[in-house]
Amino acid sequence: MAVFPLTLPVVAVFLEYSGMDLWWVSKFYDYQHHLWLFKHYWLFDNVIHTGGQYLIKGITLLWFFLFASTFFVPRCKSFRKSLMFFFLSTAIGPILVSLGKSHTHIYTPWDLELFQGSLPYIRLLDHVPSQLPVGHAFPAGHASGGYAFVSLYFLMLHFRLPQRFYGLLFALCLGLVFGLGQQVRGAHFPSHDIFSLVICWYSSLLMYFLFYPEKWKKESIKGDKYFFNFKLMGVYILCHKKQLIHPYLHFFFMFIL
Repeated sequence: MAVFPLTLPVVAVFLEYSGMDLWWVSKFYDYQHHLWLFKHYWLFDNVIHTGGQYLIKGITLLWFFLFASTFFVPRCKSFRKSLMFFFLSTAIGPILVSLGKSHTHIYTPWDLELFQGSLPYIRLLDHVPSQLPVGHAFPAGHASGGYAFVSLYFLMLHFRLPQRFYGLLFALCLGLVFGLGQQVRGAHFPSHDIFSLVICWYSSLLMYFLFYPEKWKKESIKGDKYFFNFKLMGVYILCHKKQLIHPYLHFFFMFIL
């Protein structure tokens, strides 16, 4: 479970350079009338996008209520650390995604010249002309709001609940719905969402390590499944010294190592 998400960036880059990203979102663009068919459609705009934002805010308010109860209800006090873990592991992924959006030059489909916009189509490993503005599109922000709940898997793993994979399934389904809703509107490519999932996964994994290091060690004893990350770190350091890594990949490695 620690290594598998590392394969997802390869899938994302493949989607970009194979043209499948463009092929997919072009299905929702009317070339004859030069418009996105579902950009303002109620289901994708009002329900999935705006409604999704309200859902996240509602869950946040519920968390604050539960966390506050740990100070006033004696039987809830033992859950304070777990609630803090859930909050941080859920929030850090979207925060890092937001930081990434403010530093990358990858643009939303509806801003591209290919779809009657004004900006060029730039992929992850492409050269970025210095005069171009920041894209505010990569990784995908709205999808990260759903994928952030992979924290549920780690929270339930801490309590050794056999239903923990339902928590993971909830996060994947919510992130997928949020992501597809934005793709249909012309706001993101599938590859944007995949990188958001990877960032959210490793954010939760990092928090699990920081909050429960003794359980991390116990899981590591079962096998050498985390050794891959150390080898990856060595590859990164070597490539960094030889200047073989694209600037955007520094952003990715920073979150998984």
